[in-house]
Amino acid sequence: MATPAILAALAVVLLAGSAPAAVSPETVEGFPEIVGAATVRIGVETIRLHGIATAPLGSPVEIEARGWLHRRIAARRVYCHFDPTAEKQENARSGVCEIEGLDVSALLVEAGMAIDCPARSKGRYQVQQQRAEAAGFKMADRVPLPASCGSVPKKAAKKG
Repeated sequence: MATPAILAALAVVLLAGSAPAAVSPETVEGFPEIVGAATVRIGVETIRLHGIATAPLGSPVEIEARGWLHRRIAARRVYCHFDPTAEKQENARSGVCEIEGLDVSALLVEAGMAIDCPARSKGRYQVQQQRAEAAGFKMADRVPLPASCGSVPKKAAKKG
């Protein structure tokens, strides 16, 4: 006769097997074509870099960002991970792209080429944006925060 502990373990295994599996992110890898300041194409897949906002298309900062991306990642293997259930935005899928284990969005923000988009990133690139500003980039002037990104978090007021 089975002991209660064995029955409990068996129940856990059976329940785990019947639970719906979590959707795992898809990965695309290859040498990217730079399409925009925050958009790359790998094969037939167009990927919008996750969690950041860039300057308007054709602006000096956007052109500078495309050149920076081209120099930094175009000749390297890039791995982009995205949720297969995510909706396309701007005819591209949003993805976290990496080169040599480094997040490309974080690199762009720290280089002063993009800003954190809190509505999409949940503040993931806030530290990199602070580093860009500490390095002398006036990010509010370089890359205006789009309305779709939410508002800039306010600093806590000092209690006196």
